Amino acid sequence: MKEKIYLPGLNGIRAIAALFVLFSHVNSRFDYFLLPKGKQLDLSIFGVTIFFTLSGFLITYLLLKEKEINGIINMKSFYMRRILRIWPLYFGYLLITVLVNGIDSVKWPFLFILFIIPNFRNSFAGVTNIGIGSANLSQMVGHYWSLGVEEQFYAFWPCIIEKSKRLLLFLIVFPLFFILLKVVLRISNAPSGIITFFNYTRFGCMAIGALGAYLYFNKNNKFKQLFEKKWIEASAWLLLLIVALNKFHITSIIDHEIISIVTLVIIINQIGNPNKMLNLENKVFDYLGQISYGLYIFHPLVIYWMSFLINQIGIENKSLKQFIIYLTVFAGTVIIAHFSYHNFEKRFLKLKTRYTTIQTAPSKSEFQTQL
Repeated sequence: MKEKIYLPGLNGIRAIAALFVLFSHVNSRFDYFLLPKGKQLDLSIFGVTIFFTLSGFLITYLLLKEKEINGIINMKSFYMRRILRIWPLYFGYLLITVLVNGIDSVKWPFLFILFIIPNFRNSFAGVTNIGIGSANLSQMVGHYWSLGVEEQFYAFWPCIIEKSKRLLLFLIVFPLFFILLKVVLRISNAPSGIITFFNYTRFGCMAIGALGAYLYFNKNNKFKQLFEKKWIEASAWLLLLIVALNKFHITSIIDHEIISIVTLVIIINQIGNPNKMLNLENKVFDYLGQISYGLYIFHPLVIYWMSFLINQIGIENKSLKQFIIYLTVFAGTVIIAHFSYHNFEKRFLKLKTRYTTIQTAPSKSEFQTQL
């Protein structure tokens, strides 16, 4: 019998991360709506860091659980689960964007996205200047760099969990190595493309999530007690608020690692602290978290489509127009993500269960139904 696991509050964290990215990208695309272009808020880059940390935590926790139960990690099943979850929507949306923009909009750098290495394209100026085709197509798939980073991390991470003899030491050293590497690259005046590549490729942030998973899985009481202290949890939420206000910045070398630790504090409190300050386990966040992959994937296309609709209305008041933009893009993205999840993604999620050893429920209600 497959063991069933539900970790509360994680859908709420997914929802926060997705909304961070969505509203930031709306702000930076006001020019679509014939308004002055706003800046891309830090909500976007740190929202992705939240996703990375949560992904590193959850994947590592499930791999450790599988190894505990079976003695080994079934690599084939792991990769099939990742393919069935990520690839259908990844390539499905890619096809939609090509159809919307026309096949003649595709240029050779599009291959970086096709082969799931868009972070390489984004990192090196020579390629970035070429673009992947039309400006619209480039912006519609610009967020794919993060999906490439996740897939590249998954390519080697189960082998680390399976083979490492001193896993805790590795999980401590790995993120520290990434920070040190960024410091060395910065002080040695390395080419900007290489520095950008390691800023994009946040394996260190995912490893911080993985370290938290290891300590939580092994019931490290000192770790749990530290992270559940009220002042630690309050500090984590305060830092997220500062991020939301676009005021957080220490140094680019460690900014994302700090937010990863902040995210980890929130994860540990959500899944294991009955006296948590804020409970993200509610129907709205649970629902948005379930469809968060679709929210993340589709939002640039929805922004593009809504610009045609709203520009036809001819709203003169700038503040009113901005409000309507945020509202309609959010609503439109939710509707499309809902349809995608229930009518497209779920077909592949059902296939995914064939390769599942540790079964997780996407929501509390589904977990209770399974039991």
